Amino acid sequence: MILSDIKKILNSLTVVVALLFSMLAVAAEEGSAIAQKTLPHAGSEQLIKMVLGLLFVLAMIFLVAFLFKKYIGSSFIANASLKTIAGVSVGQKERVVLVQVGDRQILVGVSPGQVNMLYTIEKGSEVCVKDESKKFSFSEKLKQSMMQQERK
Repeated sequence: MILSDIKKILNSLTVVVALLFSMLAVAAEEGSAIAQKTLPHAGSEQLIKMVLGLLFVLAMIFLVAFLFKKYIGSSFIANASLKTIAGVSVGQKERVVLVQVGDRQILVGVSPGQVNMLYTIEKGSEVCVKDESKKFSFSEKLKQSMMQQERK
């Protein structure tokens, strides 16, 4: 008796599901028919217009970026009165930096949340920093390392 009740319920569920799917299929067909009537077909003429419009917009973006960089951007970047002379990392996120402001040199401690002045160097006793990284070019360093590999 229980099996026959389950079979009846499953049969009725199958009929309901089949009805729902058929209604969805009819609605999808009607929707696609309406969309085909209302949407214009994209021909090659419209495709060419779209691509040319896209190229024009991209060219305008590059032109504005070039003009900004050439005329406006350079005034923000170039500042001869403030130079970083040297810097040393003293921790994962902390640095000590020697900055030249006009005629004075200032030793500054830099961390993620703050900048602290550590020491001011007077005009007569300025620090001259030798840049050892510029002593050898890349090709010279490569030759030295190759020579060391050959010796081994």
